Amino acid sequence: MITLCTLFNTNYIDKGLTMYESIDRYTHDYVLYVLCMDERCYEILSKLSMPRFIPIRLSDFETPTLLNLKKERTIGEYCWTCSSSLVDYVMKKDNPQYCAYIDSDLYFYDDVNLVINEMQNRNASVMIVGHRFHKFDEESMIWKVGRYCVEFNTFKNDDKGRALLAIWKNQCLEYCKCDGDGVHWGDQKYMDNWCQDYSFVVETNNLGAGVAPWNIAQYRLMTEDEYGPKTVLCTGRKYNMFFYHFQDLRYITPHKVFTNTENTWGISKSMINSVYIPYLKHLNQTKGLLEKRFGIKVLIKEHPGYKKAKTSLSHKLKVLLVVFSSKKGMRDLLNKTIPFCIYRRLGILEF
Repeated sequence: MITLCTLFNTNYIDKGLTMYESIDRYTHDYVLYVLCMDERCYEILSKLSMPRFIPIRLSDFETPTLLNLKKERTIGEYCWTCSSSLVDYVMKKDNPQYCAYIDSDLYFYDDVNLVINEMQNRNASVMIVGHRFHKFDEESMIWKVGRYCVEFNTFKNDDKGRALLAIWKNQCLEYCKCDGDGVHWGDQKYMDNWCQDYSFVVETNNLGAGVAPWNIAQYRLMTEDEYGPKTVLCTGRKYNMFFYHFQDLRYITPHKVFTNTENTWGISKSMINSVYIPYLKHLNQTKGLLEKRFGIKVLIKEHPGYKKAKTSLSHKLKVLLVVFSSKKGMRDLLNKTIPFCIYRRLGILEF
Protein backbone atom coordinates (compact mmCIF):
# COMPACT_ATOMS: atom_id res chain seq x y z
CA MET A 1 0.00 0.00 0.00
CA ILE A 2 1.24 3.46 -0.90
CA THR A 3 0.96 6.54 1.30
CA LEU A 4 0.33 9.74 -0.63
CA CYS A 5 0.69 13.33 0.47
CA THR A 6 -0.19 16.65 -1.12
CA LEU A 7 -0.82 20.25 -0.10
CA PHE A 8 -3.22 23.02 -1.09
CA ASN A 9 -5.16 25.95 0.30
CA THR A 10 -8.81 26.94 -0.02
CA ASN A 11 -8.23 28.26 -3.57
CA TYR A 12 -7.18 24.77 -4.69
CA ILE A 13 -9.52 22.70 -2.54
CA ASP A 14 -11.82 21.90 -5.48
CA LYS A 15 -8.90 20.39 -7.42
CA GLY A 16 -7.64 18.48 -4.38
CA LEU A 17 -11.02 16.90 -3.66
CA THR A 18 -11.58 16.02 -7.32
CA MET A 19 -8.16 14.37 -7.43
CA TYR A 20 -9.00 12.38 -4.28
CA GLU A 21 -12.21 11.07 -5.86
CA SER A 22 -10.29 9.99 -8.97
CA ILE A 23 -7.82 8.08 -6.80
CA ASP A 24 -10.61 6.48 -4.80
CA ARG A 25 -12.34 5.33 -7.98
CA TYR A 26 -9.47 3.01 -8.93
CA THR A 27 -7.49 2.41 -5.72
CA HIS A 28 -8.53 0.69 -2.50
CA ASP A 29 -5.21 0.34 -0.66
CA TYR A 30 -3.81 3.81 0.05
CA VAL A 31 -4.00 6.76 2.39
CA LEU A 32 -3.78 10.44 1.39
CA TYR A 33 -2.40 13.09 3.76
CA VAL A 34 -3.24 16.70 2.92
CA LEU A 35 -1.29 19.64 4.32
CA CYS A 36 -3.88 22.41 4.56
CA MET A 37 -2.15 25.69 3.74
CA ASP A 38 -4.80 27.77 5.51
CA GLU A 39 -7.12 27.18 8.46
CA ARG A 40 -10.33 27.38 6.41
CA CYS A 41 -9.11 24.50 4.23
CA TYR A 42 -8.43 22.39 7.32
CA GLU A 43 -11.88 23.13 8.77
CA ILE A 44 -13.64 22.08 5.57
CA LEU A 45 -11.67 18.87 5.05
CA SER A 46 -12.18 17.89 8.68
CA LYS A 47 -15.94 18.33 8.36
CA LEU A 48 -16.11 16.23 5.18
CA SER A 49 -14.72 13.21 7.09
CA MET A 50 -13.68 11.17 4.07
CA PRO A 51 -12.11 7.71 4.44
CA ARG A 52 -8.40 7.37 3.64
CA PHE A 53 -8.14 11.18 3.59
CA ILE A 54 -6.20 12.76 6.48
CA PRO A 55 -5.94 16.57 6.72
CA ILE A 56 -2.95 18.12 8.50
CA ARG A 57 -3.28 21.48 10.22
CA LEU A 58 -0.54 23.84 9.07
CA SER A 59 0.32 24.92 12.63
CA ASP A 60 0.92 21.26 13.56
CA PHE A 61 3.35 20.88 10.66
CA GLU A 62 5.36 24.10 10.65
CA THR A 63 8.75 24.19 12.33
CA PRO A 64 10.58 27.33 13.51
CA THR A 65 12.70 27.12 10.34
CA LEU A 66 9.65 26.99 8.09
CA LEU A 67 7.96 29.84 9.97
CA ASN A 68 10.98 32.05 9.39
CA LEU A 69 11.07 31.17 5.68
CA LYS A 70 7.35 31.82 5.39
CA LYS A 71 7.94 35.52 6.10
CA GLU A 72 10.19 35.97 3.09
CA ARG A 73 8.67 33.64 0.48
CA THR A 74 5.57 33.96 -1.67
CA ILE A 75 2.73 31.46 -1.23
CA GLY A 76 3.96 29.56 -4.29
CA GLU A 77 7.55 29.50 -3.06
CA TYR A 78 6.40 28.43 0.38
CA CYS A 79 4.34 25.56 -1.04
CA TRP A 80 7.35 24.36 -3.04
CA THR A 81 9.46 24.69 0.09
CA CYS A 82 7.04 22.46 2.00
CA SER A 83 6.71 19.61 -0.53
CA SER A 84 9.84 17.72 0.52
CA SER A 85 9.31 18.56 4.20
CA LEU A 86 5.80 17.09 3.92
CA VAL A 87 7.13 13.73 2.69
CA ASP A 88 9.60 13.73 5.58
CA TYR A 89 6.81 14.60 8.04
CA VAL A 90 4.58 11.76 6.82
CA MET A 91 7.49 9.31 6.80
CA LYS A 92 8.17 10.04 10.47
CA LYS A 93 4.50 10.16 11.47
CA ASP A 94 3.14 7.08 9.67
CA ASN A 95 6.31 5.06 8.88
CA PRO A 96 4.98 3.91 5.47
CA GLN A 97 6.91 1.55 3.24
CA TYR A 98 6.45 3.96 0.31
CA CYS A 99 5.50 7.64 0.40
CA ALA A 100 4.80 9.86 -2.61
CA TYR A 101 4.33 13.58 -2.91
CA ILE A 102 1.69 14.33 -5.58
CA ASP A 103 0.45 17.62 -6.98
CA SER A 104 -3.16 18.45 -6.19
CA ASP A 105 -4.11 19.17 -9.82
CA LEU A 106 -3.56 15.58 -10.98
CA TYR A 107 -6.37 13.27 -12.08
CA PHE A 108 -6.01 9.49 -12.02
CA TYR A 109 -7.24 6.78 -14.37
CA ASP A 110 -5.63 3.74 -12.72
CA ASP A 111 -4.48 2.28 -9.38
CA VAL A 112 -1.80 4.47 -7.77
CA ASN A 113 -0.03 1.36 -6.45
CA LEU A 114 1.28 0.79 -9.99
CA VAL A 115 4.17 2.97 -8.83
CA ILE A 116 5.20 0.42 -6.21
CA ASN A 117 5.09 -2.43 -8.71
CA GLU A 118 7.45 -0.61 -11.06
CA MET A 119 9.82 0.40 -8.26
CA GLN A 120 10.02 -3.16 -6.98
CA ASN A 121 10.61 -4.56 -10.47
CA ARG A 122 13.46 -2.07 -10.99
CA ASN A 123 14.88 -2.31 -7.46
CA ALA A 124 14.46 1.45 -6.97
CA SER A 125 14.30 3.49 -3.78
CA VAL A 126 13.13 6.68 -5.54
CA MET A 127 11.05 7.14 -8.68
CA ILE A 128 10.35 10.41 -10.48
CA VAL A 129 8.51 11.52 -13.62
CA GLY A 130 10.09 13.23 -16.63
CA HIS A 131 8.61 16.27 -18.31
CA ARG A 132 9.08 14.70 -21.76
CA PHE A 133 9.11 18.06 -23.52
CA HIS A 134 8.73 18.31 -27.28
CA LYS A 135 12.07 17.76 -29.02
CA PHE A 136 12.25 21.23 -30.56
CA ASP A 137 12.36 23.01 -27.18
CA GLU A 138 13.45 20.16 -24.91
CA GLU A 139 16.94 21.57 -24.31
CA SER A 140 15.79 25.09 -23.42
CA MET A 141 12.89 23.90 -21.25
CA ILE A 142 15.06 21.44 -19.29
CA TRP A 143 17.61 24.22 -18.76
CA LYS A 144 14.91 26.53 -17.42
CA VAL A 145 12.45 24.39 -15.40
CA GLY A 146 14.15 21.01 -15.11
CA ARG A 147 14.25 17.55 -16.68
CA TYR A 148 11.78 16.13 -14.14
CA CYS A 149 8.46 17.39 -12.80
CA VAL A 150 7.65 17.45 -9.11
CA GLU A 151 4.22 15.91 -9.63
CA PHE A 152 4.58 12.32 -8.37
CA ASN A 153 7.82 11.81 -6.43
CA THR A 154 7.90 8.42 -4.68
CA PHE A 155 10.35 7.51 -1.91
CA LYS A 156 10.87 4.09 -0.41
CA ASN A 157 11.26 4.24 3.35
CA ASP A 158 14.77 2.79 3.37
CA ASP A 159 18.22 4.27 4.00
CA LYS A 160 18.73 5.35 0.39
CA GLY A 161 15.29 6.91 -0.04
CA ARG A 162 15.46 8.79 3.26
CA ALA A 163 18.99 10.04 2.57
CA LEU A 164 18.04 11.59 -0.78
CA LEU A 165 14.84 13.00 0.72
CA ALA A 166 16.94 14.74 3.39
CA ILE A 167 19.19 16.27 0.72
CA TRP A 168 16.19 17.51 -1.29
CA LYS A 169 14.50 18.88 1.82
CA ASN A 170 17.59 20.87 2.84
CA GLN A 171 17.99 22.26 -0.70
CA CYS A 172 14.37 23.47 -0.71
CA LEU A 173 14.80 25.06 2.71
CA GLU A 174 17.91 26.85 1.51
CA TYR A 175 16.45 28.25 -1.74
CA CYS A 176 13.12 27.77 -3.55
CA LYS A 177 12.57 30.54 -6.09
CA CYS A 178 11.82 30.26 -9.81
CA ASP A 179 14.76 32.23 -11.19
CA GLY A 180 14.88 30.59 -14.61
CA ASP A 181 18.67 30.82 -14.46
CA GLY A 182 19.38 27.20 -15.32
CA VAL A 183 20.08 26.48 -11.65
CA HIS A 184 16.91 27.21 -9.67
CA TRP A 185 13.25 26.51 -10.40
CA GLY A 186 11.29 26.03 -7.18
CA ASP A 187 11.75 22.53 -5.78
CA GLN A 188 12.22 21.05 -9.25
CA LYS A 189 15.67 21.77 -10.72
CA TYR A 190 17.33 19.99 -7.80
CA MET A 191 16.27 16.67 -9.35
CA ASP A 192 18.03 17.15 -12.71
CA ASN A 193 20.91 14.76 -12.02
CA TRP A 194 19.28 12.33 -9.62
CA CYS A 195 19.12 9.46 -12.10
CA GLN A 196 22.77 10.00 -13.06
CA ASP A 197 24.12 10.50 -9.55
CA TYR A 198 22.14 7.84 -7.67
CA SER A 199 21.80 4.28 -8.96
CA PHE A 200 18.67 3.76 -6.85
CA VAL A 201 16.73 6.60 -8.57
CA VAL A 202 14.73 5.83 -11.72
CA GLU A 203 12.50 7.74 -14.07
CA THR A 204 9.22 5.94 -14.66
CA ASN A 205 8.99 3.99 -17.91
CA ASN A 206 5.21 4.35 -17.85
CA LEU A 207 4.44 7.02 -20.45
CA GLY A 208 0.84 6.94 -19.28
CA ALA A 209 2.08 8.84 -16.22
CA GLY A 210 2.63 12.57 -16.33
CA VAL A 211 0.65 13.39 -19.45
CA ALA A 212 0.36 17.18 -19.35
CA PRO A 213 -0.15 20.34 -21.44
CA TRP A 214 3.56 20.49 -22.28
CA ASN A 215 3.61 16.98 -23.83
CA ILE A 216 0.01 16.27 -24.85
CA ALA A 217 0.84 16.73 -28.55
CA GLN A 218 2.82 13.46 -28.36
CA TYR A 219 -0.34 11.46 -27.49
CA ARG A 220 -3.25 10.10 -29.47
CA LEU A 221 -6.43 8.71 -27.90
CA MET A 222 -7.14 5.04 -28.65
CA THR A 223 -10.41 4.57 -26.70
CA GLU A 224 -13.82 6.09 -27.45
CA ASP A 225 -15.28 6.15 -23.93
CA GLU A 226 -14.21 9.58 -22.70
CA TYR A 227 -15.57 8.95 -19.18
CA GLY A 228 -13.83 5.63 -18.55
CA PRO A 229 -10.19 4.44 -18.40
CA LYS A 230 -8.16 5.66 -21.36
CA THR A 231 -5.69 4.02 -23.70
CA VAL A 232 -3.28 6.36 -25.47
CA LEU A 233 -0.66 6.00 -28.16
CA CYS A 234 2.77 7.55 -27.57
CA THR A 235 6.09 6.89 -29.35
CA GLY A 236 4.36 4.13 -31.31
CA ARG A 237 3.28 2.18 -28.23
CA LYS A 238 -0.01 1.86 -26.39
CA TYR A 239 -0.26 2.86 -22.73
CA ASN A 240 -3.06 2.94 -20.22
CA MET A 241 -3.39 6.52 -19.03
CA PHE A 242 -2.15 6.66 -15.42
CA PHE A 243 -2.62 10.32 -14.56
CA TYR A 244 -2.97 13.69 -16.25
CA HIS A 245 -1.53 16.90 -14.84
CA PHE A 246 -4.06 19.73 -15.28
CA GLN A 247 -1.46 22.44 -14.87
CA ASP A 248 -2.34 26.13 -15.17
CA LEU A 249 -6.08 25.91 -15.86
CA ARG A 250 -7.40 29.46 -16.15
CA TYR A 251 -11.11 30.24 -15.98
CA ILE A 252 -12.54 32.86 -18.32
CA THR A 253 -16.09 32.24 -17.07
CA PRO A 254 -17.51 29.43 -14.87
CA HIS A 255 -18.02 27.35 -18.03
CA LYS A 256 -15.21 28.62 -20.26
CA VAL A 257 -11.62 27.61 -19.51
CA PHE A 258 -8.21 28.22 -21.02
CA THR A 259 -6.52 24.81 -20.90
CA ASN A 260 -2.90 25.86 -21.57
CA THR A 261 -2.57 23.15 -24.23
CA GLU A 262 -1.93 25.30 -27.31
CA ASN A 263 1.84 24.89 -27.14
CA THR A 264 3.02 23.13 -30.29
CA TRP A 265 2.00 21.47 -33.56
CA GLY A 266 -0.04 18.28 -33.84
CA ILE A 267 -2.42 18.58 -30.90
CA SER A 268 -5.33 16.13 -31.05
CA LYS A 269 -8.71 17.78 -30.48
CA SER A 270 -10.27 14.43 -29.50
CA MET A 271 -7.50 13.90 -26.93
CA ILE A 272 -8.10 17.33 -25.39
CA ASN A 273 -11.87 16.92 -25.33
CA SER A 274 -11.72 13.41 -23.88
CA VAL A 275 -9.35 14.44 -21.11
CA TYR A 276 -10.53 17.94 -20.24
CA ILE A 277 -14.32 17.90 -20.62
CA PRO A 278 -14.95 15.04 -18.12
CA TYR A 279 -12.44 16.55 -15.67
CA LEU A 280 -13.97 20.03 -15.87
CA LYS A 281 -17.45 18.61 -15.33
CA HIS A 282 -16.21 16.61 -12.32
CA LEU A 283 -14.47 19.73 -11.04
CA ASN A 284 -17.69 21.71 -11.38
CA GLN A 285 -19.55 19.10 -9.32
CA THR A 286 -16.97 19.56 -6.58
CA LYS A 287 -17.25 23.34 -6.87
CA GLY A 288 -21.02 23.02 -6.50
CA LEU A 289 -20.67 20.94 -3.33
CA LEU A 290 -18.21 23.42 -1.81
CA GLU A 291 -20.40 26.39 -2.64
CA LYS A 292 -23.57 24.74 -1.32
CA ARG A 293 -22.10 23.45 1.94
CA PHE A 294 -19.38 26.00 2.72
CA GLY A 295 -20.06 29.09 0.60
CA ILE A 296 -16.79 28.72 -1.32
CA LYS A 297 -16.62 29.85 -4.93
CA VAL A 298 -13.22 29.79 -6.61
CA LEU A 299 -12.31 30.51 -10.23
CA ILE A 300 -8.54 30.70 -10.70
CA LYS A 301 -7.59 33.09 -13.48
CA GLU A 302 -3.81 32.75 -13.25
CA HIS A 303 -1.23 30.37 -11.81
CA PRO A 304 -1.04 31.14 -8.08
CA GLY A 305 2.65 30.23 -7.83
CA TYR A 306 4.03 33.09 -9.86
CA LYS A 307 2.64 36.08 -11.68
CA LYS A 308 3.62 37.13 -15.16
CA ALA A 309 5.20 40.54 -15.26
CA LYS A 310 3.73 43.17 -17.56
CA THR A 311 5.94 43.71 -20.58
CA SER A 312 6.73 47.20 -21.79
CA LEU A 313 6.63 48.25 -25.44
CA SER A 314 10.43 48.54 -25.53
CA HIS A 315 10.76 44.97 -24.23
CA LYS A 316 8.35 43.69 -26.87
CA LEU A 317 10.40 45.42 -29.58
CA LYS A 318 13.58 43.81 -28.23
CA VAL A 319 11.90 40.39 -28.33
CA LEU A 320 10.88 40.95 -31.98
CA LEU A 321 14.44 41.94 -32.80
CA VAL A 322 15.75 38.71 -31.25
CA VAL A 323 13.13 36.63 -33.06
CA PHE A 324 14.01 37.94 -36.51
CA SER A 325 17.78 38.14 -36.01
CA SER A 326 18.65 34.64 -34.73
CA LYS A 327 18.10 31.01 -35.68
CA LYS A 328 16.67 30.25 -32.25
CA GLY A 329 14.28 33.17 -32.52
CA MET A 330 13.01 31.99 -35.89
CA ARG A 331 12.73 28.42 -34.59
CA ASP A 332 10.61 29.62 -31.65
CA LEU A 333 8.49 31.65 -34.04
CA LEU A 334 7.83 28.62 -36.24
CA ASN A 335 7.43 26.03 -33.50
CA LYS A 336 5.84 28.00 -30.65
CA THR A 337 4.41 31.38 -31.63
CA ILE A 338 2.63 30.31 -34.82
CA PRO A 339 1.11 27.09 -33.38
CA PHE A 340 0.10 29.08 -30.29
CA CYS A 341 -1.91 31.43 -32.50
CA ILE A 342 -3.40 28.55 -34.51
CA TYR A 343 -4.28 26.32 -31.55
CA ARG A 344 -5.33 29.05 -29.13
CA ARG A 345 -9.01 28.52 -29.86
CA LEU A 346 -8.53 24.77 -29.40
CA GLY A 347 -7.07 25.55 -25.97
CA ILE A 348 -10.27 27.32 -24.88
CA LEU A 349 -13.04 24.91 -23.92
CA GLU A 350 -16.71 25.60 -23.16
CA PHE A 351 -18.57 22.91 -21.26
